[in-house]
Amino acid sequence: MSLLKVDDIHTRAGTSNRGHILQVVSTTYTESAAYSISGMTWTEVAGLTTTITPSSTNSKILVSVTMGGLESSGLNQRMGVCLRRNSTNIAKNTDGGGTSHTKSSWAGIGSNSNDIKNQPSFTHLDSPSTTSSVTYRIMITTEGSYTLYINRSSSNANSSSVFKTASSLTLYEVAA
Repeated sequence: MSLLKVDDIHTRAGTSNRGHILQVVSTTYTESAAYSISGMTWTEVAGLTTTITPSSTNSKILVSVTMGGLESSGLNQRMGVCLRRNSTNIAKNTDGGGTSHTKSSWAGIGSNSNDIKNQPSFTHLDSPSTTSSVTYRIMITTEGSYTLYINRSSSNANSSSVFKTASSLTLYEVAA
């Protein structure tokens, strides 16, 4: 077996080849959780938080989010998911029209049943412009005062036909 080690790969013109993955940090949340939320308050999903330290201020962070299930205790209640970098929600709608809109990365409605009808997933290419550690979090909210459930249905019936799921948050540092 051969092994090739290099510090950098350059194009024929002598410039560094950009776009390769420098590091990967991932967390998989295999628990179920319930979050009581009122007043459209953004709430952190404790199991879907991870930190990366970019090696260059030019690096990009490709964020991949897959939630196995998100449900509400309220039938047809609107809910949202947002990606947060440190203390700022990012990867959200920025349309200036209507200042009362809640701006999120994903939105859906709850089924209040044994079904898991919402599996939010999205990617975002972020430019944190730092070599300090950066923490990414998944935030959730809902209208009114309801409970949001992660990785399970809202009824959570004890039956082999009722599923529980897992969710993941993966960060890829991309050379830029």
